[in-house]
Amino acid sequence: MGLKVKISAAIYGTFLKVGRTVSVLHLRNSEDRDGPPYQESKESFKLLLQKKPKIILALAFIGVSVFSSGSFAQMGSPGHGETQAVALHPTDPMILYAGAAKGLCKTTIGGKDNWPTVGLDTYSPRAIVVGQRNPNIVYAGTHKVGVYRSSDGGDSWSEVNKGISYPEIRSMLIHPKNDQVVYAGTDGGGVFKTTDGGESWNEINHGLVDKVIRSMAMDPRDPDVIYAGTWHGVYKTIDGGKSWSADPEGLYDVDVRAIALDPSNPDIVYAGTQPRGVYRSEDGGKTWTRGKSPLMEHIESMAIDPANPGHVYVGTRAGVFVSLDKGDSFETAGLRWSNMAWTLVFDPKTNPPTLYYGGVGGVLKTTTRGVQWDVTGPIRP
Repeated sequence: MGLKVKISAAIYGTFLKVGRTVSVLHLRNSEDRDGPPYQESKESFKLLLQKKPKIILALAFIGVSVFSSGSFAQMGSPGHGETQAVALHPTDPMILYAGAAKGLCKTTIGGKDNWPTVGLDTYSPRAIVVGQRNPNIVYAGTHKVGVYRSSDGGDSWSEVNKGISYPEIRSMLIHPKNDQVVYAGTDGGGVFKTTDGGESWNEINHGLVDKVIRSMAMDPRDPDVIYAGTWHGVYKTIDGGKSWSADPEGLYDVDVRAIALDPSNPDIVYAGTQPRGVYRSEDGGKTWTRGKSPLMEHIESMAIDPANPGHVYVGTRAGVFVSLDKGDSFETAGLRWSNMAWTLVFDPKTNPPTLYYGGVGGVLKTTTRGVQWDVTGPIRP
């Protein structure tokens, strides 16, 4: 039985505040360190430090250990700390891939106590896609060294970067009927496309003014229809990337970090922004409506429950939240304070659908709308 410590409400409140502040200050990404959350937390920490220096320093030490590791609400990990990508096998719910700080990890038993690194050590994969026709084909987009491909389920990898002029990959999509067609969104070079399994890539940025691609989503009815979330709003292509456009009446000049489509009606599109909450379009991105009670957190990821399409999950820098009314209002779905959710992925093959979280602490999962998050792997330094 774990150690139980009774603390007063005041100290507990301070503990939570310090935990969140220290967690944000602990961000390693240089881009995050320049953003509002980091600066605001830095000033907040200074004020707390002036009021109760000894207590705050002690709690800060605990905060780094507990909140940054995710152990306050910790349920699992592929064993290498922070996870920025999770990908599912198209038919086997026991096989998952995770992009961790020390490489690409794979489990064939649904997580539990087995997440070996299968390659790309130290490359920090930030996007992973698995072939829908041949699941042995796996593509991984890395932080600074472009795209790698495996044709044997991750046992071996080869670099496939010919034509990619900007190797910082942030998001990827794979064609549902052709494993040779892949899209890679970069952190400043726009979108690249391959039609030959990565042997060559072409830049497809015509009409794409903003080339910082935060996220992408593909219409399941028509794979040529793709949405891209950028620093300056949502862009859309209807011809497989030959041309892009941002509707003048649409969501423009907003930092869109996450895009998700309603699986039952892909004309309903959700955009998670930073820091203006969630927007919803019901006409394929032509017009957008902001939620009635906007979630003023910095959103990093989104997922729609395939069994209940009106249930929208968002991953933020302060945990996971859920809306039961198509994004109009939100409530916590657990993992508050330090559990930065870089990615959220639903597995529709399970009943009920399983929601996977990738972020601080590794990979977690829930089948209870976040009431309980279950172990998917061991916690190791």
